[in-house]
Amino acid sequence: MINAENIHKFYDNLHVVKGVSLQVKKGEFVSIVGKSGAGKSTLLHILGTLDKPSKGTVTYDQTDVTTLSSKELATFRNSRIGFIFQFHHLLAEFSALENAMIPALIQKQPVEQAKSKARELLTYLGLEERLEHKPSELSGGEQQRVAVARALINNPDVILADEPSGNLDSATSKELHDLLFKLRADFQHTFIIVTHNEELAELSDRKLTMQDGILVE
Repeated sequence: MINAENIHKFYDNLHVVKGVSLQVKKGEFVSIVGKSGAGKSTLLHILGTLDKPSKGTVTYDQTDVTTLSSKELATFRNSRIGFIFQFHHLLAEFSALENAMIPALIQKQPVEQAKSKARELLTYLGLEERLEHKPSELSGGEQQRVAVARALINNPDVILADEPSGNLDSATSKELHDLLFKLRADFQHTFIIVTHNEELAELSDRKLTMQDGILVE
């Protein structure tokens, strides 16, 4: 489903990603581990079209996303990719329901349709009593589940997660890990996750280690 070939990324004279090639199958759960500064998040951002490689190609099915314009990339990203970050990036002035709706509204879905889908997802995630609460009124784990709902609302092919449990305590981290695998089982999403959590990595279909800008199987 995803094919990255010979990905390089330079920031001025700093060579962060050094010729990485990676193939991910539909429905696969892949974890990428490694020390801080190894290039994991940079690679994830390139796979997620948030950043362009200095060299190399990223293909989703038959679409080479490295050839798309900024506008085309934004449309592609909104419909095909869901993102979960360590810091949830929820909008403080919006409720849980409104935060979860945002990607659907960007896609110009009717408001009531977006609201219904967001409510359904938040209920599935155990937040049916928290729909109107703002982020400051939610626990860290609840905020992260709102972020998961936001990532899922456009039914993307792939979920990319950057340290999704990095800001959570151990019990809440385990709950999130269990949830991610339940999502894969229930919805057949493809997951690529950058993590320092070895427990999560060991549960994955594949654990890849990144070291000094390259992948070590």
